[in-house]
Formats: sequence, C-alpha cells, structure tokens
Amino acid sequence: MSGGKRWQIYKQRRRGADVSFKKPRPRPPAAAPARETLSEASRAELASKAHYVGSPYHTDIPKFGLQANPRTGATTIERAEDQRLKNPTCTICPRKWARRLDEVTALLRRAIEAGNYIANPHGGLPAVVWARDPANESLVYEAKLSQPPGGYKGYPLTQYQAEYNLPFRIP
Repeated sequence: MSGGKRWQIYKQRRRGADVSFKKPRPRPPAAAPARETLSEASRAELASKAHYVGSPYHTDIPKFGLQANPRTGATTIERAEDQRLKNPTCTICPRKWARRLDEVTALLRRAIEAGNYIANPHGGLPAVVWARDPANESLVYEAKLSQPPGGYKGYPLTQYQAEYNLPFRIP
C-alpha cells in the first residue's frame, strides 16, 4: 500500500469513518439458476448431501462448536446497512442462528432444492448457494462450500450485494 493511500485511511479513521470495505466484486455475468437447468430429483439429491458447518470468521459469539474469530473489519449486517457499505469486508451472521444448526441446515437444503445456485458443470454440490431469510424477506444469505468440502459456511449480504452482485434474482 502506498504512503498516500495509508495517509488517506489514517485521515478517514481520525474523522471516525468506517473503512472496513474493499473493492466491489465485479458484477457476475447473468447465469441460469439450477432450477432452470436441473430436475427436481437432482436438486433434492444434492440437498440431502448438504450440511452447514459455519465459520469462526462470520460470528461474534461461539456457535456450532466454533470459537468466534471475526475477521478484521467484520460488521453486522445492520451496521453495514446503516453506514451504507456496499461491499463490507466481512459480515457477521445474525445471532438468532447461534443455537439453531438444524434450522440453518434446513434453510440451506431448501435453497438447494429451490435451485438458488448455478449448477456445477462437473456435478456434485454447488460451490455457492443463496437463500432468503424466512423471517426477513429482504435479507439474503450466501453460503459457500468450505474447502476441503466439509460443509457450507454462510453470511448475510447487504441489499446492494443482493441486488447487484448475484448472477440472477433470488425468489
């Protein structure tokens, strides 16, 4: 990072501005969701294999046997929206999911059954799945397949990310 950029960030922090953002993701090309390319039976089979494992980087409290270790700049979705951050570095999952692993896994599986992902051309579990919060239709979660594939980790997206950074609209 150049000295000029460091000075800019220093001045912003002194004024109390939140600098926990990074360059916006490029808008992905439009793609057909799996609901248009795979049969219901294929999606149901994939959904039965999916499970949620969580991530210490997207929580601020211990959950699912993980100790909280949020990334630098991690923020709650409410704070990101209040500060109008389009692409925060890292968002923290709402605490309401902390003791509800079965419900989180069920939400993930329903999203796969609904085809809210782009089908993997090689078969197998999708790399990324999107789901709407059942209690808050304006909140969209993104779940990524953990490496090595041991399950999914997820986090909420800002309104901007849900509107502009996804390859198709989430019903």
